[in-house]
Amino acid sequence: MTKKFHLAQYTMLPVTHHSTATWKHPRTMKGGWEFDRPEVWQHVAQVCENAKLDFFFSADTEGVYSDYQNSWRPAVRYAAQVPCFDTGTIMCWLAAATRHIGIVQTVSTAAIPPYLIARRMATFDHLSRGRAGINIVTAFHKNATRNLSLADSYHLQHDNRYDRADEFMEVCYRLWDSWDPDAVVQNVEGDMFADPSKVHAIDFHGEYFQVAGPLNIHRSPQGRPLIVQAGQSKRGTEFAAQHAEAVFSIQRDRQGMKGYYDGLKEEMVRVGRNPDHCKVFFGVQVFVGETTDIAREKAALHNAMVSPEAGLTMLSGHLAHDLAVEDLDAVAAHLKVQGLQGLIDAYRDSGTERDITLRDMARTHGISVSVPQVAGSAAEIADWMADTIDAVGGDGFLLSPAYVPGSIVEFCELVVPELQKRGRVRRGYGDGTLRDNLLAF
Repeated sequence: MTKKFHLAQYTMLPVTHHSTATWKHPRTMKGGWEFDRPEVWQHVAQVCENAKLDFFFSADTEGVYSDYQNSWRPAVRYAAQVPCFDTGTIMCWLAAATRHIGIVQTVSTAAIPPYLIARRMATFDHLSRGRAGINIVTAFHKNATRNLSLADSYHLQHDNRYDRADEFMEVCYRLWDSWDPDAVVQNVEGDMFADPSKVHAIDFHGEYFQVAGPLNIHRSPQGRPLIVQAGQSKRGTEFAAQHAEAVFSIQRDRQGMKGYYDGLKEEMVRVGRNPDHCKVFFGVQVFVGETTDIAREKAALHNAMVSPEAGLTMLSGHLAHDLAVEDLDAVAAHLKVQGLQGLIDAYRDSGTERDITLRDMARTHGISVSVPQVAGSAAEIADWMADTIDAVGGDGFLLSPAYVPGSIVEFCELVVPELQKRGRVRRGYGDGTLRDNLLAF
């Protein structure tokens, strides 16, 4: 039986996303578009919705990467994921311009107390009519922790950040459940808007949080937003297995994808969850053209625009480690970091790139933050996607743009119809929530 899979769009608004070349690409934000205006992003979200993608995803960070050369100046110079919009604000604009596509915003468990996040996401789920998703991250780089008034050592305590995140999620779950589904009765004759017996305090007392509750917003359409996560380290995978309903994973090849997918599903079984209740999305950067040669020329043009220093800046920020002090010709897989260790592990677990040097990894990171590139005709891209899902057992792809809005429009107009024709992706949305649509297959 042919397996149907999911598609979603990755962004990190407004200019960099997964590529340090995006902001200077000759096809980015042309024709009157401005990168910091909401209209361009509303247009992109509508393009994705017209193609029936499952959700629109925006990453976030709380500061300017300052690990490379112990300075934030390189990140500003090369637009290494800066400027960076607050996702809670911009995603409301996108939800207002769409009707069906899921909207996933990123939230750091270190940035805002869980009560305020539970309240924000319940509001967003109401206003989007059940299309809200939340991508859970922990602050991990130096500048972010200082901006959040955290101790300098916070970003170094990798596993402890996840311990705190576990407790953060428990508080949110209890708050989202503090209103029963039928608590709002609107009984005019009985002078009762909501039944107090169906609204509950949570009286949570943990190691990190003390929260009384209840939430001051009634239960939202989904009850709780779709929980998304991108942790790839051992501890991050444990967190995902416990909480996530969709996971974004960066793997360099099919061997790494299969290893991650199987490992996550096994961990879900170990913690007592149904492995079908979490969908795994693999990152991919697509260049599609009318012919293979045209697509490859597009990829070559993009890749040639990436500066080595930009790649080192962004990789240092993601690893929370200054690569300026390292031997760049050393094998990357040997490095142990307190940031996104999963990025290093993806090369270690690949079938072909386990001996890549830090220099080459930094260049690859500047090109796509290490998500694999695929270039070809619409049929060739569809073949690669279908063959990859069939080989590794994954659930879908998170699409990383190289130039905006062009590369997103090209994929939606050329590749999606080919996949739909083959019966591999959805042709329409159901009548339910984001969660309902995601778990439909």
